[in-house]
Amino acid sequence: MKRWWIVLGIVAMIVIVVVMIPARAYSMILENYGTHLRATKGTIWYGSGDVTVAGKNIGRLKWHFRPIEIFTGKLAFNVTMQNQNIHLAGVLKRRISSTEFQGATTLAHSHVNKVLLPYEIVVEGDFEINDLSVKINDKRQLEILTGSISWEGGTSRYRADDETRVFEMPAVAGKLTHADGFAVLNAHDQEKNFPLITIRFQPESGLFESALTQHMLELSQMPLDSSADPSAVVLEVSRELY
Repeated sequence: MKRWWIVLGIVAMIVIVVVMIPARAYSMILENYGTHLRATKGTIWYGSGDVTVAGKNIGRLKWHFRPIEIFTGKLAFNVTMQNQNIHLAGVLKRRISSTEFQGATTLAHSHVNKVLLPYEIVVEGDFEINDLSVKINDKRQLEILTGSISWEGGTSRYRADDETRVFEMPAVAGKLTHADGFAVLNAHDQEKNFPLITIRFQPESGLFESALTQHMLELSQMPLDSSADPSAVVLEVSRELY
């Protein structure tokens, strides 16, 4: 009987230690992805922390353990992350050799404009991403990317030849996919169903590529004469984000 009490005591101690592992333990895991978790609170099962990428705080992450998922061979958490530019909510799953996220997010126009700044383009309104599914393996390679993106359109502007042009964009819808290591967005005019832009981004290198169609140039009043079909790509630009 005494031996059983010793065994139960050891088991109880292990359970207490595991349950009370602090949230900062996730910092070591995230560092493999070039990400840091600061100002953590709670435990690895239920807590929060500031997510930092490339020295910039991108939001406060909160997580809540989903114990039923253990029986499917993975750790899973309900997660939310929010700052003034991003609101993200969904389920984060960790397998032996990969990490997955399924959910939805909202991007404020101010966040999108940071990417568009080198092109001197400014847009307004929020971007909604739904049915988002992302899977990254332990080599930091993108294995799955799907989702739909929508923007209600509105007043936009850009500079060309020392002149600021203001124009109205229609509602835009797009699909997220991946190919050859690139995250790909294909967007089109919801009303006329003409393609507008294709964006390709390679997370490993930071390479950002965009291809604009004739219809996009006509909407934005860009000074590029062309008699091309509205669906034809007439302008391609690439740059490295980092």
